[in-house]
Formats: sequence, C-alpha cells, structure tokens
Amino acid sequence: MSKDTALKIDGLTKAFGGIKAVENLSFELKTGEIMGIIGPNGAGKTTVFNLITSVYQPTEGNIYFEGQNITGKQPEEIVKLGIARTFQNIRLFKKLTVIENVITALDLNNPKYNVMQALFTNFPFVNNKIKKSEIELREEAKKYLRDVGIEEYAYKTAESLPYGLQRKLEIARALALNPRLLLLDEPAAGMNPEETRELTELIRTLAKKFDLSVLLIEHHMDLVMNLCDHLYVINFGKFLAEGTPEVIQNDPKVLEAYLGGEADA
Repeated sequence: MSKDTALKIDGLTKAFGGIKAVENLSFELKTGEIMGIIGPNGAGKTTVFNLITSVYQPTEGNIYFEGQNITGKQPEEIVKLGIARTFQNIRLFKKLTVIENVITALDLNNPKYNVMQALFTNFPFVNNKIKKSEIELREEAKKYLRDVGIEEYAYKTAESLPYGLQRKLEIARALALNPRLLLLDEPAAGMNPEETRELTELIRTLAKKFDLSVLLIEHHMDLVMNLCDHLYVINFGKFLAEGTPEVIQNDPKVLEAYLGGEADA
C-alpha cells in the first residue's frame, strides 16, 4: 500500500441477516484528499462510516488506516489512532455549554490529570495543577471554536445554538480529538444554500490547516461538486461509479440512479 494512502477499503461487506447493506466495496482515500461517498437514500453510505469506526464489524473484507489493518479494533482505539467523525443526527451534550462539549473531546484524547490526582484535590499542589490544567483545556477549546467561527457562543448551552451552528460545534469537537482522518456524515444537513456555501469553504480551510484527509457523505450536490476531489458512488450497497465530480455528474449510470430526479443523495 502506498504511503500516500490514508484509508483503504478492501472487499468490504456487511450483512444484517440475509440483507447485505454493503457488498464487496473497495476504494482508497489518498492522504490530504477530500473524497465524497454519494448514492441514493438507503445505499449503505452511513453503514460504511459505521464499519470504518467499528460501530459495526464487517462480515467480510478489511479496513486499513495509514497502512495498518484496523478491522475489528474497538471504537476508542479507532479514535486514538487518528480517526474522528461527525454524525448524520447531531450527537452533542446538549445541556453542556459549547466550550464544555469541546473540552470533553480534549480530555478524552489527552487527559490533563489522572484519577488519583482528582481524588486528592485537598492537597494544594494537586489542586493547583488541576486548576492550571482546566485553564489550559479551556484555552485550547476556544481555539477550536475560533477555527469554526463560533467562539462567541462558548458559554451558551449547545441546545440553544441554531442548527447550523450545532453542526459547526460537532466539527470543532471532532477536531479536538486531533484526527488525521475526518469523517463527515451529512455535515450540511438542514442548512440553507448560503450556509452550505459557507460550510464548503470552512471544510476546505480546516482540511488544509489541520492537514486532514476527509471522507464525507452528503446530500447537497452543490457542496459535493464544489468541495470533493474524488467521488465514490454506491447504490443498494454496491459500487456504481467513481471519478472526479465532473466525470460523475455526467455518468449515465449515476444519472439513472438518482441525479436525474433530484440533485441530492
């Protein structure tokens, strides 16, 4: 496998009983590339993400990240290796503040103090270390909020944010896990055209700033066509086509599958 390959999917299959949600998929995501997986509703796109992040285990096939076979690893191991994701249905700690949501990710990825130190907070030197660590965490969290443009909402509850800003918060929290591969599951869901255009530029900027490889699922064809370097199309869990956005939008098989009706997945 080339050192320029961030992710390799090899013969991936997932069966639920007698139904194959994903069947014999194979593709590669190059390091630094932004790639989109598209296809009609129910095509198996989110199942692919769930397999990469070990929410599901594959029935057949293997998944490689930066040359390492990660098939069968636990979800927390996947995160520690450098893979983070957002979800189609936003999964924030809605009662916590915006900054606390990011701090939970920072603390998960690199805890600033251990359980024993937390138990002995009555000792001044321990208490001072914990306070210093908490200040450092807040400052680091603010940087990620600044990167996605929502620092001004840091002390508001996550549930009070408009839907589009909640999407940005979820991206900030994913970035706080310090990934090298970022999986975005319908990041523009629920956004209007102007918000979608803004998000397109944001993802491009973040990918460059954090040196990320990005794999995304998206219904908004404007975002996909303007952002992605490469597209992989699936239908009924099977490979349909792949190529540049220009090639895909003129592919007769793709047009027949779903682009000929509505321009979304």
